[in-house]
Parts: sequence; C-alpha cells; structure tokens
Amino acid sequence: MRTRLRLRTGMSDRELWRLWRDQFDDDLAALAEAIWAANKMVKTEPHEARDRFYALKDEFILRYATSGRRVRDEPPPPWYRGAHGSVRTLYCYRVSVGERVYRLHSYLRPLEVEPGLAEDGEETGGSSVDEWSWLPLSYSELYKMLASYARDRWGYSAEGTI
Repeated sequence: MRTRLRLRTGMSDRELWRLWRDQFDDDLAALAEAIWAANKMVKTEPHEARDRFYALKDEFILRYATSGRRVRDEPPPPWYRGAHGSVRTLYCYRVSVGERVYRLHSYLRPLEVEPGLAEDGEETGGSSVDEWSWLPLSYSELYKMLASYARDRWGYSAEGTI
C-alpha cells in the first residue's frame, strides 16, 4: 500500500536537508537516497519539472558515477525537432554507497562504457517507498532540498529552478 506524502510547508531548503541528512551516515548516502527517491516520484510531474530534475540527476551522475553500461537505443521524444531518424542511447550508471548500489539511467554518454548491455534484474539501491515514507516530503520539497544542496555544494543550478 502506498503512503500518501504530505507537504512540510514552511520549512526552508536547508531545514529539509538537515532533517533528511540526520537519517543517514554521511552526505553521499543521504544525497543518493534523495536522488533515488525523487527519481521515483518525478514520473508524474509536468515535463518542465522532469527536465529540471533530470538535469540535476545528470550532475549527480557526473560527480559520483565512474562508468556506465549501454541499455538501449531509443527514438527521440515526440517534441524533438532534430535530424530525421536520430536515436538517443540510454545508459545505466551504478553509484556505490556503502553496501548499497544505486542504479540510475541517463542519456549522458559515460567516460567509460562497460562492455555488454545492462540487464534487467541487476542490483538496485534505494529504500522501498515504505522505508522513506516516514518523512512526509512531497516531490516539490524533495527537489527544493536537492536543488539547494546542488547550489550550495556544487555551485550548480538548473535554469529556472532556484
């Protein structure tokens, strides 16, 4: 059964980060879990929100993943107006944090492409929804927290997000 997430309105981005961070051993563990959770939640958000989050997730991947595997080639999305017949390649990245391995997908080409295709059933990280639903954050607040972290720690800002 899915738990409905409530807003924690009124909390600043830094307060949200402190509340979230206190549940983990270190920043990377907290950040990876937040990226993983937001990646699950963003699927139902508007296109613009998904684009902003995926840009932030790509920045995370660039900073913490070292290699990736080719998953598949896909046609471009319907709104793409590029060259006829073009495709984009989806890659699977793994980010190891302690005993967990987070598997994240991106269209970024890795610096090092591992041989073979990524297969379904590989190890995945992240908690089940029930494990983090005790923290009643909406996607918007989770993204606000992540965007603040990216701005403060990485000097990164997706246009229009902050």
